Amino acid sequence: MAFRGLLKPVGLAVLAIGLSTSVQGVKKAGGVEMQKPPDPEVAVRSEFERVKAKNTVEAYERFIRRHPDHALVEEARKALLRLKQ
Repeated sequence: MAFRGLLKPVGLAVLAIGLSTSVQGVKKAGGVEMQKPPDPEVAVRSEFERVKAKNTVEAYERFIRRHPDHALVEEARKALLRLKQ
């Protein structure tokens, strides 16, 4: 069989590539690395920065609908009132 000699080098190359492209993250059972999930608070604050940069009624209204209980909603409402005046 001609493939018998090729299997080992190819298999090792695939293994080496897989190991070299792993991402830094959290260790999971079985030794598999996973990326840490994003911090929801950081994501909401980042979204709000984009909303402020856009500075439109639609953007503020969408932010308020998406995050009605977040502390930044009060600031979003004030900005929305200023835009609607």
